[in-house]
Amino acid sequence: MNKGAKLLAGACVFSVSIAVSAAPKDMTADVVHWWTSGSEAKSISVIAKAFEAKGGGWKDSAVVGGSAARASAINRIMGGEPPAAMQWNLGVDLTNLAGQGLLASMDPVFNAGKWNAVLPALIKDQLTSGGHMIAVPVTIHADNWMFYNTQVFQKLGLTPPKTWDGFLADAPKIKAAGITPIALGGQPWQERILFNSVLVGAAGKDAYRKLFVEKNAEFAKSAEVVKALKTFKDLKAFVDEGSPGRNWNDATNMVITGKAAVQFMGDWAKGEFAAAGQTAGKEYGCAMAPGNQDAYVLVVDTFAFPKNGGDALTKAQVELANTIMDPAVQIALAKVKGSMPARTDVDISGMDQCVQLGRAVSSKVENQLPNFAMALSGDMMGSVHDAITKFWNDKSIDAAAASVLLSNAIRQSR
Repeated sequence: MNKGAKLLAGACVFSVSIAVSAAPKDMTADVVHWWTSGSEAKSISVIAKAFEAKGGGWKDSAVVGGSAARASAINRIMGGEPPAAMQWNLGVDLTNLAGQGLLASMDPVFNAGKWNAVLPALIKDQLTSGGHMIAVPVTIHADNWMFYNTQVFQKLGLTPPKTWDGFLADAPKIKAAGITPIALGGQPWQERILFNSVLVGAAGKDAYRKLFVEKNAEFAKSAEVVKALKTFKDLKAFVDEGSPGRNWNDATNMVITGKAAVQFMGDWAKGEFAAAGQTAGKEYGCAMAPGNQDAYVLVVDTFAFPKNGGDALTKAQVELANTIMDPAVQIALAKVKGSMPARTDVDISGMDQCVQLGRAVSSKVENQLPNFAMALSGDMMGSVHDAITKFWNDKSIDAAAASVLLSNAIRQSR
């Protein structure tokens, strides 16, 4: 077991199990996931109800928080009681689990459904380990979105910014009106999302790739990265004092209620707007973050299927995988979750303008960028998070010094 898996196996978690619906034992699926916010709970119910409609029995083992949910699943695998399925972000850590022989091969259902032909190239590559498909994609998100309160912008006579310099020029006007310019949850992963959007917007996609795909530690000290770090720190003046520790959905609510102008967040935030009865293009607007108009930093939720008494998939696992990839389920789930369907062959013409924009940007392979889970190991992700959040919260660290912190984080955890 690698270091990350050992840490997960030893973690303590809080989980909630809901009784399984009546179904034959071989069609019962115990599912570990972390979709517990309002919109997320509605999203998981879409899958559960569709699975039950096919004769399955759904046992909901919800765990609060992604890290805790992953730890819970690993604990159960190591304890000899694996769940039928477990939510996992597509990326390095998922590939490591497959390399440890903990996951069932998804080849049979992929081949039967011919799913490789309907997945974006980057996702298909990331789902392949040792020549086998290792999980089923559930949703496609991007974490470099900007959501904004349309009434705030209209009231102040402003237009949504297309560059970071443009945003920094307008932010003082928003603040002067008594509105928080940026709704941000002061948690390392949220600060990293903001930094990545600034990096892509200020330095470009190639800079992102050099830093986090090629893991070029020396490039972290380049003029391009230093400029992006300075822009990132300049944004701190436009975040409210209540930011530290705030959950992402609470930050979204600030935009929903007009207490804040914008949130730079993944499009899972759109589910919160929908839950509040708001419509894209009316009460709120969506756009790629400033300077990110040709970039889509992919975040992919998957369900992986632990080996359950043997190498072959169980009947429940096969049916659950087919349910997740059912085109009708993909559409219904995306509408509730705020995501884009994982399948590229489903008709999205009836979906909102955010999905239309996301499909247009992500359809070009050169615009597809891997998020941290895809590009970095858990150890490196933690080190980079530490460097970014230290810079964000320490007034004494300037952009040049922060570039050294970032360089060291990449070098020492490679």
